[in-house]
Amino acid sequence: MNLRKIKSVLMATAVLVVAGVAVASAQIQDNSQNALLKGSYRFRHVAVQNVDSFYNPTEITASYGTITFDGAGKYTIGGTTLDNIATTGLPQALNVSGSYAIGSNGSGYLTNPIYPTDNQAFIYGAVSQSVFAGSSTESFGNGNIFNDIFVAIPVSATPATTASFTTSYQAGLLDFTAAGSAAIKNALFALTPDGKGALGGITLNGQASNQSATTLTQSTTGATYSFAADGTATMTFPLPTNVTLANALLTGNRTMYQSADGNFVLGWNATGYDIIFGVKTLAAPAPTTTTQGLYFTTALEDLVNFSGTDSFYGSISNSGNAKGDAIVHERLNFPQELSFDFGIDDTLVINANGTTGTASNGFTDLNGYEYAFGAAGQAFVSIGTRGNFALQVGLHAATFTGPGVFLNPIGVVNAASWQPVTASISPGELIVLFGTGLASSTVITQGGQVFPTKLGGVSVTINNLPCPIYYVSGTQLAVGVPYGIFTGNQTGLANIQVTNNGVVSNIVQMYLTDAAPGAFSQGANGIGYAAATHAATGQIITSANPVQPGEFISLYLTGLGTVTPTVSDGALGPSSPLSWSDVYQAGNLSVYFNDYTNGTAGNQGNVTFAGLTPTLAGLYQINVQVPTTGLVAGDNVYVEFFTDAADVNQIQIPFGAGASLKAQPGALAKTPGSDFTNARAKRIMTNRAKRSATAN
Repeated sequence: MNLRKIKSVLMATAVLVVAGVAVASAQIQDNSQNALLKGSYRFRHVAVQNVDSFYNPTEITASYGTITFDGAGKYTIGGTTLDNIATTGLPQALNVSGSYAIGSNGSGYLTNPIYPTDNQAFIYGAVSQSVFAGSSTESFGNGNIFNDIFVAIPVSATPATTASFTTSYQAGLLDFTAAGSAAIKNALFALTPDGKGALGGITLNGQASNQSATTLTQSTTGATYSFAADGTATMTFPLPTNVTLANALLTGNRTMYQSADGNFVLGWNATGYDIIFGVKTLAAPAPTTTTQGLYFTTALEDLVNFSGTDSFYGSISNSGNAKGDAIVHERLNFPQELSFDFGIDDTLVINANGTTGTASNGFTDLNGYEYAFGAAGQAFVSIGTRGNFALQVGLHAATFTGPGVFLNPIGVVNAASWQPVTASISPGELIVLFGTGLASSTVITQGGQVFPTKLGGVSVTINNLPCPIYYVSGTQLAVGVPYGIFTGNQTGLANIQVTNNGVVSNIVQMYLTDAAPGAFSQGANGIGYAAATHAATGQIITSANPVQPGEFISLYLTGLGTVTPTVSDGALGPSSPLSWSDVYQAGNLSVYFNDYTNGTAGNQGNVTFAGLTPTLAGLYQINVQVPTTGLVAGDNVYVEFFTDAADVNQIQIPFGAGASLKAQPGALAKTPGSDFTNARAKRIMTNRAKRSATAN
């Protein structure tokens, strides 16, 4: 193996300055920004509580009303809830009190209004752009089926009126008609109120499970609205032209509220199981950079006749470049499955009006979502397509600055995959920290040397454990997560703090997991071609020197967790004996090769080694044999890393003679929707097969 070549690629990855983002949580849950939630909000909560044998909804609870936050961690709700099973769809009063914790970057949780005393049902999410959105991602911990979306917007002390309501919005709809999936629908549409009670003509673009067409376009005229004295709007949508009631994407009355700043609307059917979220329309044509930065996300979705319902809270880190490169993290929650960290790449290019894509690709991103970005890119709403009935809300994270030694609360990423914000960190993982005043000079630990715990006068701790340091500069650091991070830690949470020549930073807080695999890429940005070698020759894998069927290759990663034999933090990987990843030794690591161009996914590779790279510090290596079937020569093949708690599918290898990039990194020959569909389905099927085998 030619370590010199691979080290040069990996060093470029670790020191490259790109937009980074972070995660929030701690030993004691960070509540330093509870004041971000204060005052009166209107909320909508739609929750799937039971499913059929195909994991499609059979019981749904829909709640709405007023939630009042005290700015100090307590809330009260006065509202209404209905459940098609528990209350046979009859509205019931919902009067509950609960608590919340919002951390330094705006992320945190609410206790669940439906189960306010159940700590497994917390709604994890974030408050940004004045809105809170989240989902109960850890609900399987108590054995419940619970997939949901919760959105709350602040309302003004001076309520909106019919005359004041003149802002245009791009809105998204998800409607579980009759509390099931037989006629589930979603759609994007524009609202253009005139201040006189008219909404004008409305065009809905979406899909419905009770209709055979892949996509639907319906138009309606004469839609109206009126506001009550308390700021409650009633919107009336006539039946779309030449469409029956059963087939209409949207018709009838909806309750709607406008946010205090006028940037958002939130609505629902008071006797239904739907949710509408809208973002203020762009005031001027938008450059691609409008979408640049980090967005907190949450979604509820149902892949009807495929894998059924799921929900997530996560984040998207958008490059804002012309190619639309983005990296996505989702904390995914499926019925009867343990939640996991799901990481994928994306291509998210916007049109001048803030929507995505073109007619030729269905106006979607790389993973099958159709987007509409709001004014100045402060938020987005998106829907699923091609049988994925989803509504996703995205809120642009705030910009954070601070004096002295400042660690950016949205500035911690996996050094290889650049997984953002909500992604968990793991023992032994190399992470990059962003901020200001982090070091007085730039210093790099030389290759082949042990990483010290102090470099250039800088030290870093996680839960008070010293971190091995690879690189320091004024604006970013690369450090290893101590292997002993779980020792004595029963919370699964971590505090990160920097000390620069005796001056300490603020604390940034993260979630922990056993393994968070991220593969280094040749572009040093977590996407495109992998920083991988041919095992036999040590040469870098390139389009001119592609992988062949049945060949053994070496992939270089971080985040494979603890190892056996153990090594000290920052130590060089031993050569004899090799130090193996404990996740792999436990049978919880697999590598798949997904040829989306050929329409095949889940082609499993034969892993012969997974552990620390000999003679180097802070680096893991997987030696794997490429499958001989399922892949087509000339295609770019995604390499997916699958563990007990993570699924990361971002980097590729050129396969077979004549392989070459058919598109720029981030748009590499995926069929929109295929990655979303295949990766998630495989995850479910694999888990269920393992659970069944264990039971038998």
